Amino acid sequence: MSEISHGGARPVLAIVDPIHPEGVAILRAAGEVVELFAPGADAERGWAMADGLVIRTSPLPAARIAACPRLKVIGKHGVGVDNIDIAAATRHGIAVFNTPGANALAVAECAVALMLAVVKRLRACHDLVAGGRFAERGPLRVGDLSGKTLGLVGGGRIAGEVARICRHGFGMTVLVYDPYSGEARAAAMGAEKVHGLDALLARADIVSIHTPLTAETRGLIGRGRLAHMKPGAVLVNTARGGIVDEAALADALAAGKLGGAGLDVFEDEPPARGNPLLALPSVVLSPHMAGITEDSARRMAVGAAQGVVDALAGRKPEAILNPEAWDGRRR
Repeated sequence: MSEISHGGARPVLAIVDPIHPEGVAILRAAGEVVELFAPGADAERGWAMADGLVIRTSPLPAARIAACPRLKVIGKHGVGVDNIDIAAATRHGIAVFNTPGANALAVAECAVALMLAVVKRLRACHDLVAGGRFAERGPLRVGDLSGKTLGLVGGGRIAGEVARICRHGFGMTVLVYDPYSGEARAAAMGAEKVHGLDALLARADIVSIHTPLTAETRGLIGRGRLAHMKPGAVLVNTARGGIVDEAALADALAAGKLGGAGLDVFEDEPPARGNPLLALPSVVLSPHMAGITEDSARRMAVGAAQGVVDALAGRKPEAILNPEAWDGRRR
């Protein structure tokens, strides 16, 4: 770790969570880098002296932001910003931006992988072979994606990639529900825009969630919405855990009302050992890694690091999330 100092003209650039080395190299070329997560790091002094910040999933609440008197820009490694108090950053004149699109394909591929793992019952198949029960495969029945109907909750970049893969790869009919995008966006995705979430849930064989976690979407897929899903349908969530009511989902799966679920995200991460979803055989789980491939990690790190460097040089980030803070930003 470089010595934390403002004796020279170089800014102090803090990294909250580990990022790809190419992102670190960009920051080192522009300033004094402080890896706040590193053993032995003087993290409190690093926070206090930081001019710019790169963050992944660690929480950044209002109290922490208020304790960073020199901070001018926060670069989010990824898209979801529910871990950052953007309103607090705005009050302090701190620009916040993210890196949209950098991991879209990675997340989309994981969503499709989870669909396949659930409908092909790969977990059960693996257990048969690994457990020496190969001959017991006879009663096992698996499903197909081909020809089925996919319902996308959210119509952004990731949803667009999922639609492309499923439409061209499996010949699926694609529906999309997104109250903030229009018919033209749905048409560009090769999807039918559905006006109403319940209507989409009633038609889809596979429901895949691709919406940010906000006050509006928290608990969006609850007990009532799950009841609207087709019997035997599969739910996939690679967005944020708080969008789905996990207790209600576990009940629906245990009762056999749904065919299965593929989950990369959870209400609490890591999920508690007693979480009933962990014990259900129709569920395939992943540890919030959908967007972290080698390629996407590099793109996100480079995008976040370069954006921080650019912002400190007076260049407004393209994906700024609080543009109202830019003109009155800290100098």
